[in-house]
Amino acid sequence: MSMYVLSESQFDQISKALEAARFALETSQHVQLDLTKPKQTIPLPTGEKIIRAESKSQSKTRKSSRKGRRGHAVLTENKVMEIKRQLAAGGKSVAKIAREFGVHSTTINCIKWNKTWKHIQIQQPAPVVVAD
Repeated sequence: MSMYVLSESQFDQISKALEAARFALETSQHVQLDLTKPKQTIPLPTGEKIIRAESKSQSKTRKSSRKGRRGHAVLTENKVMEIKRQLAAGGKSVAKIAREFGVHSTTINCIKWNKTWKHIQIQQPAPVVVAD
């Protein structure tokens, strides 16, 4: 026989699960399941709901690594214009600009090399010609 040491919270969780299982067994009717059809629905007693607890490991693996939300751009046209101004002015590295705007440095390089956001152009001042 194996013995396990449980924390207070683990013991409470197991106790609650056992109590819920006992209640379900006492109040339920016999249900025959056909294992060849995995998508069966089982009618619940009136007023009962099934709640799925979120596990910590599952939430870690399903988080998106993107700073923005899917379907929503992190950069706007105004931000891209500011990025292009900073790149043209020099003095700041691509990595610093990327950190400032919350994007990857590859995103800044793609803007720099006109692979993305090609339609955004910053106004270059006209060169001043000095006549002698």
